[in-house]
Amino acid sequence: MHNTYSYEGPMELGSVIAHQCGAVGLFSSKDNPDFIIYVSDIRKSSVGSYIQDPFLNEYRQNESAPSVLVQSGDITSELEAETDGTQLVVQLFCHTRVQEELLETGIQRPSELYADYLHIWSISGKDTVEGRKLIGREVLSELRRIMGVRTSLWGTLVGVRPTKLTHKLWDSLGDLEKVRQELESTHSISHVKWKLLEQVAVLERPYVAHVQQSPKEISLYSGIPFCETHCTYCSFPYGLIQNYGKVQDFVDVYHRDIEHMKRLVKTHSLEVQSLYMGGGTPTSLGDGDFHHIVHALGDVIPKGREFTVEAGRPDSLNANKVQSIVDAGVTRISLNPQTMQDDLLRIIGRGHSVAEFLSIYEYVESHTNCSINMDFIAGLPRQTVKNMEENVQYIEQLRPHNVTVHTLALKKGSPLYGSSFAKEIPSEDMVQTMLDETHEALLQLGYIPYYMYRQQYMVGQMENIGYTLPNYESIYNIQMIEERQSILSIGPGSVSKWIDGADFRQQKQYMPKDVDTYIQDIQRLLEKRDLLSNEHWRDS
Repeated sequence: MHNTYSYEGPMELGSVIAHQCGAVGLFSSKDNPDFIIYVSDIRKSSVGSYIQDPFLNEYRQNESAPSVLVQSGDITSELEAETDGTQLVVQLFCHTRVQEELLETGIQRPSELYADYLHIWSISGKDTVEGRKLIGREVLSELRRIMGVRTSLWGTLVGVRPTKLTHKLWDSLGDLEKVRQELESTHSISHVKWKLLEQVAVLERPYVAHVQQSPKEISLYSGIPFCETHCTYCSFPYGLIQNYGKVQDFVDVYHRDIEHMKRLVKTHSLEVQSLYMGGGTPTSLGDGDFHHIVHALGDVIPKGREFTVEAGRPDSLNANKVQSIVDAGVTRISLNPQTMQDDLLRIIGRGHSVAEFLSIYEYVESHTNCSINMDFIAGLPRQTVKNMEENVQYIEQLRPHNVTVHTLALKKGSPLYGSSFAKEIPSEDMVQTMLDETHEALLQLGYIPYYMYRQQYMVGQMENIGYTLPNYESIYNIQMIEERQSILSIGPGSVSKWIDGADFRQQKQYMPKDVDTYIQDIQRLLEKRDLLSNEHWRDS
């Protein structure tokens, strides 16, 4: 199984290449990878000849690597056609152990750069933003071809946020028909994916079009970095709360974080549009700690605004926590079964049964006025099309206000990766059938797609879609995906984003993922958040 690659070259192109490699299921690895992508930076000299950038010579300076032009004469003519500027020359190498598994390649000769590797493909392009994007699309197409990976319905569009690009093009082109033409011509996006993008973008537009006129309207994220069990598909670096010996220290520091955010909102006269309490699993906290934290968060957001609590594991929720949710002014709760078959729940490491989920769902529905979201995953090990049909039947029975349908992303840091169950993940065709049938069924039930995003290493390079009954869309989900509104965060592993300007530039602050580091460095972290906020809102 060929699934690793290594990249050597300019960082700007490296981030593009990482997305393309992820789209065909390749993980980055320096340890004897299956593929190596090596990039040289070549500039045209004043006398018309090409010279290699001395900085990039450092990559192979101890191995006496030959010039790329000497090794790959087929590139020279392409470079000669260029009149000026910097060129990037990309070479693709495969390890001899995977040679027989690949489809036919244009070049196959031993590499002079790497022992046990074959040089199998080359391309050159301009070292500009658009040039790097074009190189990336060509690399993706070649990897798909030689690995036998079918072309995605998304074409060469591999970004996490396709609707973000749609809104950007809508801003510049002024017309959705022109946006469609641009995406079809540049990325070869299919008609079915364009119709999905169009439907989501039209619903989102009122939420994202006015943000420049409301720079002090923000959203907040509060992350609790603990769970009670570890789902096998999850790669997030969260620990089990029962194994962490300093929960009280964490809770004390978390309250400092909330109080600081409260003062920051008041100092800058900010309007909090929505607040999302996620994780991890926030409801993994003990009853008392959860009560105090959710109430402290409730004091930061005006009553009646969208306030979501993610109770992703039904087994972590009880009557006391539900009452705390009601009293704190929470308006939306996420109950995430992932699937509604007990045997599959055990395989993926969930701590609840179908009966237990139905019981807590009924309790929340009867004891709160919250809108309810349910999450499902398509592509779980041993999952069938019939299983997804059963999930839709439960949706029809329960009628949650929101439904989010995820496509399984097999992540290297998850327990599922490399386990025997990874071999029992359904085929790409079966997962596509699950998603297509679920999509049509939800539309028939009156649900509307209202936000979407994609991830690397998804089965079939598909997508996650959030559906809503009319007028119940989550504002936070839209603002988080589209990145046009500043979102400030509380807690370990969270990210604050200050958004500015017509091009929605971002200034970010990353909170440490490690809980001990978060506790130790809280004063410095809060001072930095103050500094960045003062800079951002100093003229307003």
